[in-house]
Amino acid sequence: MSARFKLTEQDIQGQIIDYLRIEQARGRVVWFERSNGGGMKDKTGRLVLFYWLYLRGKIPRSKGKSDLSGMLAGGRFFALEVKRRDEKPTKEQLDYLAAVREGGGIAAVVRNFNDAKNVLFGDGIKAVLAEEEMNHET
Repeated sequence: MSARFKLTEQDIQGQIIDYLRIEQARGRVVWFERSNGGGMKDKTGRLVLFYWLYLRGKIPRSKGKSDLSGMLAGGRFFALEVKRRDEKPTKEQLDYLAAVREGGGIAAVVRNFNDAKNVLFGDGIKAVLAEEEMNHET
């Protein structure tokens, strides 16, 4: 009996980053970034947050920004929240993705590089959003 290999979220992000670099070389992705959340303590012990997120109608916060974001050729902004199949996005992450979509961007929870490809360049956004909606209700 063989042990099943389980990809970590970081492994999946790495695959998606590799894919985005290929699309960047092809001219379909202008730029993208990997965001780190959270914060750290400075020399005095004071917590320094890595970012503040200001969403319309929400209290400013330092959590919820997507793992990957960028811009496609033509200027369309995208935000991808990377999750393993057995993980659900947080309410803050879903709020951020909804705000991006409300502003005209592309935003979704993706579970592998094929999801990212379908969301950014195919019609896969519908299936990904349907799954996201189901997760938001539970």
